[in-house]
Amino acid sequence: MATEGRKGEMLHETTFGVADYVVCVLALCVSLSIGLYYACTGGRQVTTAEYHLGNRNLNFLPVMFSLMVTSQSSILILGVPAETYLYGFLATFTGVGFWFAYWLCARIIIPVVHPLRITSVNEYFKLRYKNNTVRILTTILSFIFWFIYLGIVTYGVSTAVESVLGVPIWLCVVIVSVCSMIYTAVGGIKAVIWTDVIQFSIMVTSVLAILIKGSLIVGGGSEVIRINLEGKRLDIWNFKFDLTLRYTIWNIVIGNTAKLLFLPLSQSSVQRIGCMPTLKDAYKMFYIVAPLMGLSVFLAGGMGLVSYAYFVKVRCDPLASKLIKNPNQILPTLVTEIFQNTPGMTGLFIAGLFCASLSTVSSGYAAISSMTLQDIMKIKWPNLSEKRSTIASKLTVLVISFLSTGMALLLANIKGSLLKLAHMVMTIPTAPYTGIILYSIFCTSATSAGALAGGIVSLGFYLWMAIGNIVLSPPSVEKKLATAPLDMCFLNSTLVSYNTTTAASTSSPIPLEGFNQIYGMSFQWFDFIAIILVFVVGLITSKIVGAPREEDVDARYVLCFTEQFFPYLPEKVKYVLSCRSTIPKRRKQIKAEERRYNVEMDENVLCGPN
Repeated sequence: MATEGRKGEMLHETTFGVADYVVCVLALCVSLSIGLYYACTGGRQVTTAEYHLGNRNLNFLPVMFSLMVTSQSSILILGVPAETYLYGFLATFTGVGFWFAYWLCARIIIPVVHPLRITSVNEYFKLRYKNNTVRILTTILSFIFWFIYLGIVTYGVSTAVESVLGVPIWLCVVIVSVCSMIYTAVGGIKAVIWTDVIQFSIMVTSVLAILIKGSLIVGGGSEVIRINLEGKRLDIWNFKFDLTLRYTIWNIVIGNTAKLLFLPLSQSSVQRIGCMPTLKDAYKMFYIVAPLMGLSVFLAGGMGLVSYAYFVKVRCDPLASKLIKNPNQILPTLVTEIFQNTPGMTGLFIAGLFCASLSTVSSGYAAISSMTLQDIMKIKWPNLSEKRSTIASKLTVLVISFLSTGMALLLANIKGSLLKLAHMVMTIPTAPYTGIILYSIFCTSATSAGALAGGIVSLGFYLWMAIGNIVLSPPSVEKKLATAPLDMCFLNSTLVSYNTTTAASTSSPIPLEGFNQIYGMSFQWFDFIAIILVFVVGLITSKIVGAPREEDVDARYVLCFTEQFFPYLPEKVKYVLSCRSTIPKRRKQIKAEERRYNVEMDENVLCGPN
């Protein structure tokens, strides 16, 4: 067997050869080249429509890959394998949440924002409420999310590079930030989208290489499954309705879907919806991305299973033996082991990580740049010229890169799994945002006061729960599975021998007492509760201040839940279930009027001036 000769040896030192450096440098150069290409071709990114939306006429396929890669950062490549390694394959069922979130939001966000032809998602709130109060709150929440997200993503790839090359984290952070800043600033959304396509291909190649090579070394896919069955990594059918458990079928399907609803409702997704020339293309993009996102998460989880099987075979768990300090370094350690005699493959993995981070960071820069222009500058200076608007957008990218670099260096001091860090910290502002936009779209009685009150209460709840969970670190939600054996590891330069095949002794968790028991709730449920709070508080507040009548609400900015998710029911049944809402009928009338107007405009163009 390929691993027989490894017994009794310490895990090999990392070697990074010339071929590995060449692969990494090429990946970065290609990204920069695409940015420079779009800066010098086409319209040269001199208008905001081209810079932010590609003139609303981009090809469906690259935009679809870009939408998918935006969410496939180092959080996916490193965090999901680490969670699977520690807690089992049920952690990868978060992919089901991606699937549900994109399919649901295809019926929510696309029919609202695509016809409005808006650049920033926050512009919707100005149209919906006829004032900027809610828009200001959602803009602040979006900024907070993106800065935290970009910081986590940049930090994630830096931990991997540090473990493989020993390169300081700060240097990796600077490389990712500067490269993303250059091609985003000069090339605009077109450069972001086409580099995403190239980066996607590199990411997929590196993931498949790890899965195939790792499985072959262990003894094949069946051996990987056998080892993980014995290690209880494949005990996935957990239907316990226990709110303190980290992963169950219930909190994965319900809680995680609620957590991930933000992504298809975010600025980066709205930008890509705006890039689509037709409503049909936008729908097709979301419907195809949904299962592909789910598949990506399962592949990432597969790398976690292969990692566990490999370290069981060599009888040395790198995390439990203190050879590595961070669970996010499990996959990089595996890669350096299995590709130690294959020049260029470790470099391909690092390149894939860089690409995963670059795609997300560049999309974040583009999103923040769009929001800064539309939600801050255009409000302050409504008559800002196209030339100055485009220059301001490019300068914004430069400023954002400095701020996100600082955030990444700050997050480098936080310990723990990258996936939990993302789910816990990153989603603090997203749950209130998601609740506000769903409340605004589906509640005709919604008011700006209700949206503000609901959003603030929801944000307060999430902060309270997240801080309590982080400070107390309740052990009841940290039940890791048994590690790989340790009997062939060196610990502090001394050979440690174990007769068992499980981890070192584990202490019994100390249960939380009294009111502190509430902090034992799994972070998977926080978003679901926070979104419900927005609706409850918002509706109560609207009732107090005076809710508008349905006939006074512009039907372009609201949807009927029954019509969107049960479209094939008989009309009379839908009418009754929607509490006799007139919104579906009025929206159809608006669409008919728009079609007539477009036909008239086309006829005028064909006939020419009289």
